[in-house]
Amino acid sequence: MKYVLLAFLMLVSSAVTAGDYDLSVTRKGSNLYKVDGKDIYIHTRYCHEYVYSEDSLLRMSGMSGKIVFIDEGSSCDVKAVFGDSGASPGKYKVSVSREDDDWYEVFGTDTFIKTSACLSLALMEDAILNLSGPGYGSLYFIDDDDDCMVEGVYSKLRL
Repeated sequence: MKYVLLAFLMLVSSAVTAGDYDLSVTRKGSNLYKVDGKDIYIHTRYCHEYVYSEDSLLRMSGMSGKIVFIDEGSSCDVKAVFGDSGASPGKYKVSVSREDDDWYEVFGTDTFIKTSACLSLALMEDAILNLSGPGYGSLYFIDDDDDCMVEGVYSKLRL
């Protein structure tokens, strides 16, 4: 009976709850981690873990949560998790603000733009989002006459 109880306790303590996700992540920018093999990004707060294909546990409660880097033995707060928005090719006039390196929020929406080597410090700046294909293209800042490559357009996921 003692062994059955011990086995049951071990099983319960290792079970993953509905808001927990085992995954592997790679750092893609300041406070931005990409789920390996998926078009999903995790946006964190003040997270400075430089990881590559790190086994991790994403623990979500509503729209926010925590990511635990298993090998590093550390964790960071999660602001949100993002997936492909399904944006169609075309030209869109948008107002954007820089959230983090290469990560811009489209004002008035839950939509975010992932860029590559974009240096604009935009704060509610008018821009033209030109999507050549599903989620990729360019972001042109009208006032700065600056053009950045777009790697993807994302929206918040509810986990």
